[in-house]
Parts: sequence; structure tokens; C-alpha cells
Amino acid sequence: MSKVNKNKIILFAADSMLGRLAKCLRIMGYDTIYRSHYKENELSELSKKGRIILTKNRKTYSSYPNALLINHDKVGSQVKIVDRSISLTRDHSAWFKRCSICNSLLSRVEEDEARENVPDFVFSNYPKNILFCPVCKKFYWPGTHKDNILKKFRDWGFK
Repeated sequence: MSKVNKNKIILFAADSMLGRLAKCLRIMGYDTIYRSHYKENELSELSKKGRIILTKNRKTYSSYPNALLINHDKVGSQVKIVDRSISLTRDHSAWFKRCSICNSLLSRVEEDEARENVPDFVFSNYPKNILFCPVCKKFYWPGTHKDNILKKFRDWGFK
């Protein structure tokens, strides 16, 4: 039986060995904190605030009531473990709304700002579909990278 409560907004904190999983969860729209190193008691504080702790470490797993043990190395298998425990969203409208790097919510940009900051071919193909991370200052747009991610998600059972 899972230790995770499935009846509330899902927030994650991924430990230092799960950066690729954190990135996938962010792309799926989940607020997912990831650091290569956590300060002492930081995971404890995040857990108290309702975050599900994702870890490959058995000691960390046994230390928190709302933790998931991720015992696979491949990100597709890791996503499937989380999905079996939590039933991750298949709502595509939630996807690609967070920065995959810093976890911030993305925002729409004015056409003039987009035109000045993305390649011309991108602007000409996606003038209304360019998003911006206010923290990283990174621009996002649909394209082959997004198509490749969607294919991976489909392969992992997210249709």
C-alpha cells in the first residue's frame, strides 16, 4: 500500500539522484523541487509542507511518511513508478506550463519581445505559442524537441 495521499494537490521534492525525473514531472505540470544537494533538514521541511519526497535512498524513503522509493535508473521506469503510486495526469493542457530548469510557471510573451529573442524561423512558425520563464529568462516554443518529449510520454503510457 502506498504511503502517499492521492487526494490533494501534488507537490514533489526530488533528491539529488533524480534530476531527469524532476524535469519530466515539471514538463507534466507538477511543482517539483530538485537540488543536487539539500541543506540539513531541508527535505524534512519540504515534507512537512506536503511535498512528496522522491528518492533512490532507502534511508531517506523510510524517514518520511510521504516518500516514494524510486528504484530504477531509467527515467521512463521512474515516471511509471510515480504514476502507479499517484496516477499522474494525462491532461495535456497541464503539460509544458513550467520551466523544466527552475520549476517556475511560464508566461506568454508579447509578440515584439518574442520576435527580438527567438530565431526568425521560430517566430514565423509559432508567434502566438512562445512562452517565457521569468526566472531563467528562457524562451520555450513548440517544435521537434516538444514532439520528441510527447513521443516519450506516449511510449510510457501517457496518451
